[in-house]
Amino acid sequence: MPILNKAQTKNIYFKNLTDSIINTFSVDTNHLSIKRTDPMIKYKNYFNYVLCLYKNLDYKKIRIRSERTRHVADVKPKPIDVIAAPEDRVYTIIFSSGAGSLIDTVTFEKLSVDSKIALISKQISLIQEYSTLGFFEIIGMRFKKHSIKRSKRLNKDINLYSIEAGLGYQLMTYTNEVYDKLFEDNWTNKRDYKKYYEKNVHALMSYDAIKTYLYDYPVYLQNVYK
Repeated sequence: MPILNKAQTKNIYFKNLTDSIINTFSVDTNHLSIKRTDPMIKYKNYFNYVLCLYKNLDYKKIRIRSERTRHVADVKPKPIDVIAAPEDRVYTIIFSSGAGSLIDTVTFEKLSVDSKIALISKQISLIQEYSTLGFFEIIGMRFKKHSIKRSKRLNKDINLYSIEAGLGYQLMTYTNEVYDKLFEDNWTNKRDYKKYYEKNVHALMSYDAIKTYLYDYPVYLQNVYK
């Protein structure tokens, strides 16, 4: 995990983040890997910031890459690591660089700063969930996480992990931004709407639900959010 300097430990919790705030979290970590040629490299500090909030997460390395895919983001353990202990696992987070539909408006680089942080947080929370799973559960996760019906409990847990980490305000921003951009009237191709909309919003927790949960977790009561 990144080790924070004294200036950073004064406050790491914010209602609204900016690039200037995030760029103070530039402590490098051998646990994070992004190729210099990948567009995500310029957001390395975003990952450093989010990882600072997941203090007890077990993993060996997180690799980041972007590619053209219909999923806005996804997490994949290294295949051989399904039999490894959680602290020895390598995970790859894949961010979509484009899907050829309105989904492109909610890919990582098209989001606001707070929503970018929320999207990263959801992937780190998914890794947190993976770290609790055994061999057969990891195999089953590949199908469960993309199933609208089977993933309801999983999606709730993922969102709660992010809220527990202190990123509830960012999640609220992300939820609103995705719903606004993917509003049905914005789709010129109704076939794409039916094909992609539900798959990309079913994992969201509602704004009101997130706001309610903020009163349940100590991080929001014990820290000053600027």
